[in-house]
Amino acid sequence: MQSEGVEKAERYSSGGLVSGFLGIGTVLALLVFAVLSDDDGFAPWAFPALLLAAVLMWAVLLRPAVVLHPGELELRNVLHSRFIPYPLMTDVQVKQVTVVEVGDERFVGAGLGRSRGTMRSDAKAGPDITADHSIGWLVEEKVRRRMNPHDPVADPGPVRRVWALPEVGAIAVLAVVTLVLALVA
Repeated sequence: MQSEGVEKAERYSSGGLVSGFLGIGTVLALLVFAVLSDDDGFAPWAFPALLLAAVLMWAVLLRPAVVLHPGELELRNVLHSRFIPYPLMTDVQVKQVTVVEVGDERFVGAGLGRSRGTMRSDAKAGPDITADHSIGWLVEEKVRRRMNPHDPVADPGPVRRVWALPEVGAIAVLAVVTLVLALVA
């Protein structure tokens, strides 16, 4: 097999996948209707505004996640991602949001969280890995197991922030085009 022996990234989110896909599907249906319709019912600024709504739905509802890479944790937020090497982590908690501590710094990921009721259920289940736990608890345990440095000689590298440039660019361009067309019309 081609991917044999290669660790794949594991993506986890507790966000609005259904809401995001329904919203983007609705926007696409409206755009198709507007293009195919003989009626001039849509203002010129409505097209970039609909596309802007779709990009915002993608960025807010579908993009945020916690991704476990082989050597680092990715906290994927709305407009940027933080890449945190496992050996640098001093603590990780998946509560309402995911919080990773590196020394005195705290990094928050909004893509994965647990409700208070879920946290109570996880506490009642105890530390037994075979018990019925939430995805948030399981992800927290996976990260804790990876936090110990495997190679004390190798430098794990710094914590990095990577901006979501396609999303940022699309939001900026579509917002400006919508505003200009709304003012001109």
